[in-house]
Amino acid sequence: MNAETATWHYGLIARYWNEFNVAEPAELAWYRAAIERHGQPALDAGCGTGRLLLPLLRAGLEVDGVDVSEDMLRLCAERARAEGLAPRLVAQPLHRLELDRRYRTVYLCGVFGIGGSRADDLEGLHGIHRALAPGGALMIEHELPYAGLDEERWARWLPGRRGDLPRPWPAAAERRRAADGDELELISRLAEFDPLALRHELELRVRLWRDGAVVEEEAPRRLVENLYFVPEIELMLRTAGFTEVEVTRRWSDEPAGPDDAGVMLVAIA
Repeated sequence: MNAETATWHYGLIARYWNEFNVAEPAELAWYRAAIERHGQPALDAGCGTGRLLLPLLRAGLEVDGVDVSEDMLRLCAERARAEGLAPRLVAQPLHRLELDRRYRTVYLCGVFGIGGSRADDLEGLHGIHRALAPGGALMIEHELPYAGLDEERWARWLPGRRGDLPRPWPAAAERRRAADGDELELISRLAEFDPLALRHELELRVRLWRDGAVVEEEAPRRLVENLYFVPEIELMLRTAGFTEVEVTRRWSDEPAGPDDAGVMLVAIA
């Protein structure tokens, strides 16, 4: 990871992600069908703790995983061993991929643009293109910059409307109970937003509760995210060597439209 990379996939945040983020049935069905269509082996690029990887392995598909976070990969490996699974897991940032096999399918689920610079993101696409067999497919699941925004938060795109940044920390957030009875409280705030650079930075921290008391609280971690609209991603894909690029609605083969806040981009190497 280069010095500019800033992400949050470590420590208690990795545990929070592992405990509470699960794949939806429609999501799994789409990815399974796409991998069966484009071919195996497949690579989950930014696999995290195995939210998609492990269910796809259970379904009998050949899927490897790569992620920048050794904490997340450790949790993924622990869950896999408990189920008798043995995925190939590699700890690498996506902009420095050096993999020892080629893939028919690679997918990026909600991770494109996280953690580095735009140059890193483009280099990541080049690396994925090199990792794909000729004719292989890259699938990017991507939320557009306006996803989940209301009028008040959209106003921060206007000059003079960002004077409240960084936002104050909320006093508290929802506490969620983990499988072992511990409670995890994820607190976040918007720290910076640059509409010219299409980039924002969030700060996140987690409190660990046990028997009604905080027993651990990590220092805030910073998440840098580059914000992308579809045309820029399409241009980057073609620059990285991909040919056909199709944009559909999330978990669908129907063309995306202006009211879609999340899309799938499928590009052929």
